[in-house]
Amino acid sequence: MANEVTYQLYIRLSRACRIQAGRLPYRRLPAGWYVYTGSARRNLAARVERHLRRDKPRRWHIDWLLTRREARVIHVVLSQAAECPLNAETGGEVLIPGFGASDCRAACGSHLRYLGSERPAAVPAESLHRRQPGLRALRTALGAEE
Repeated sequence: MANEVTYQLYIRLSRACRIQAGRLPYRRLPAGWYVYTGSARRNLAARVERHLRRDKPRRWHIDWLLTRREARVIHVVLSQAAECPLNAETGGEVLIPGFGASDCRAACGSHLRYLGSERPAAVPAESLHRRQPGLRALRTALGAEE
């Protein structure tokens, strides 16, 4: 879709946890790095800023992860690439089948991928030391800062 912008949230889970996202079954997530791929047709900044807040009603699968104390969005990447191909290119391991993919027609399996314990190359090292790294990365990607 021409007006659709894809975003990727790079999330660091400080310790293992068990979550249940909506109607999906409980799953154990190991500590480490995750990437969530989503898209927005309009109000991209508002959508991503909502993801960055902890205090919110749980509406999407990602909300069940991002409202946890252990989870922190460290980096945000915006792309004009289509959501599902970008998700597939990202690689990583699917730990929660169906997560964020209820409207997916490309058989992605999940839009949340586990990337392991090492910082992904897509995440700048300085992001680890920022107070609100996700919000700053979003503003930078939108051209509002730096």
